[in-house]
Amino acid sequence: MSDKSSVIKEAQKYIARGQIDKAIAEWEKLIKDYPDGNTYNTIGDLYLRKNDKINAVDSFHKSAQFFRHEGFSLKALALYKKILNINPSDSDALFSLGELNEEKGFTKDAIKYYLASADNLPKGDKKEKLLEIYEKVLALSPAKISLRNKVAEIYAKEGLMADAANQYIHIARLYSENGDTEKSLEYYHKTLDFQPVNREAILEINYLYERTGNLKQALEQIEEATTRLPQDMDIHLRCAEIYLTDKRIEKARECLRKVIEVEPANVKARNLLGDIYIKEGNREKAWTEYLAALDGMILDEKYNDAITILESFKDIDPLETGKRLVSLYRQLGEQVQVANELISLGDIFTGKDMQKEALNCYKEALTINPGDDSLRAKVNELEKEVSKEYISIKAEKSVDEAIIEADMSLKYGLYESVKNLLVPFKESEPENIDLHERLKTLYIHTGDKEQTITECLILNELYKKAGDSAKGEQIIKEAFEIYPEEPRLIGMAVVSQDTVSPGKPLEAEAIHKPAPDKEVMDVFNEFKKGLEKELEKDDHKTHYNLAIAYKEMGLIDDAIREFQISRNGQKWLVSSSTMLSTCFIEKGLYPLAIDVLKDAIEKVEDQDESYWAMKYDLAEVYEKNNNNKEALESYIEIFEWNSKFRVVSDKIKQIKVKVGDSVEKKKTGRKDRVSYL
Repeated sequence: MSDKSSVIKEAQKYIARGQIDKAIAEWEKLIKDYPDGNTYNTIGDLYLRKNDKINAVDSFHKSAQFFRHEGFSLKALALYKKILNINPSDSDALFSLGELNEEKGFTKDAIKYYLASADNLPKGDKKEKLLEIYEKVLALSPAKISLRNKVAEIYAKEGLMADAANQYIHIARLYSENGDTEKSLEYYHKTLDFQPVNREAILEINYLYERTGNLKQALEQIEEATTRLPQDMDIHLRCAEIYLTDKRIEKARECLRKVIEVEPANVKARNLLGDIYIKEGNREKAWTEYLAALDGMILDEKYNDAITILESFKDIDPLETGKRLVSLYRQLGEQVQVANELISLGDIFTGKDMQKEALNCYKEALTINPGDDSLRAKVNELEKEVSKEYISIKAEKSVDEAIIEADMSLKYGLYESVKNLLVPFKESEPENIDLHERLKTLYIHTGDKEQTITECLILNELYKKAGDSAKGEQIIKEAFEIYPEEPRLIGMAVVSQDTVSPGKPLEAEAIHKPAPDKEVMDVFNEFKKGLEKELEKDDHKTHYNLAIAYKEMGLIDDAIREFQISRNGQKWLVSSSTMLSTCFIEKGLYPLAIDVLKDAIEKVEDQDESYWAMKYDLAEVYEKNNNNKEALESYIEIFEWNSKFRVVSDKIKQIKVKVGDSVEKKKTGRKDRVSYL
């Protein structure tokens, strides 16, 4: 490595003697070891002294680049201006000055230098560099039409037709914004010269024709467009609008039906067709069209438009409009309106002799307006009527049936339903182990530690009484894990530190049953063969219980066989189908799970909470099977029924990320309308 000070002294000696070349050689020797912007600048000055402008400019460029890299933009700026004093047409210096001015926010100066750089580009790399410069200028001055024209011409010469068309579209928009219709039409037509089926250009030309009163020309142009783009529903929709403007109603209706056939949930098409029916005085048909468009309006968050339509058609379909208004007002957080609509719905249900549904509406309205005495009186009166019916139904249900139904409700998280099903049997079936096991699981899920411990203590006694002390001890260990400080457990069992985790809640599925050993399985298989011979095909209850037992033992194939038999009984259809789908999911057979759930959903008549829980299960299986569009449609349907059900809102957001918003726009219509309560 050279000694810096000695090299500098040597170079200065040569300069003093007028030996410029030797001085430059010394400085270049120094710069190899000590690169520096000032050194490059000194070398440039030396080259300039000997009138070597080319090497001088090259050194000044290197100096400027060094200073820019080091963050000294003002020094770089001065050097580029120094270069321009030597060579005013230096394209690189002009471009760099454009960049420096852009960085400082001096837009006008940046554009001036960029354009000067473009004008002075050397011929060799002119086209690519020219486009780069023009793109920079357009970014700084997007409304500069003359420049866009130049860029479009360059793209056209290079054969980049789509890029050229894009620039002409932009110019046409600018002219349209400035009110120059003639120029705007000229550039939209230029776009079509490069892209004959450019939808935006076709539609904008049509809008301009209509705006300027050239309806005949607009009709001819859009009719031709429908033949060029027969699959483009936006073109057909625009054609319908022009026909309506020209009062050619049947032609418009024909176009709209074509759009709806392809896109049943197209909001604009449905609304236009609804408007036609309104003008014809056919409000029932208009309501049918508006109803089909409501889902899309809600997804687009056009809540006020949706509310206006619903309010307008209350006299046509008070039940459907009422349900949807309740759902909308809930989403908007307008509780007063929610209460009013619930009361109106309750009155409608009462008139239809649907007391249970009416009671649900009134009770929910009462939670919003607890001080409404007349509403409270309605609730009290209806509760008496409904309770009689409820007691009658309860009297017919056995404990085994209640436990099976509770299993289904537990799976779907319907904890209040589980409680209503099981608690009434505590007095009549105090020693039923299955009953208390389900109650224990219920209280674990709901986080009720005190009731969980109570059920653990009861189960401990019942298992000991049945001669299964080991199981009783296991139950007490579970109780310790749930609530180690519980006084009722003191002295009942000694639990190791590995077993107890103070304060940690016990998960409902955290306790696994040990797998049966080979000897037990051999005995069980013999028992199974004998049992299956004795079973009748129509003994659906026993087949269901046997399937549950098989599933708990991990015998999934045997469980599938038994669930397939038990689901043939109407009473066992829902529970068996749900469990059967779970078995198929465990085996990764998602298409079979989908078929089972779809079949069960079609056969279910009452759309109660368990129905929607099955819908949710179906959506999840669709998701597992990558049927994202079907999953999204199912989740949206559930959301419309109850936007707070499980995590349906999050599910919709997650699926939209996967499939994109286009799926939402093309969501197909459904035959049956859903409940919004």
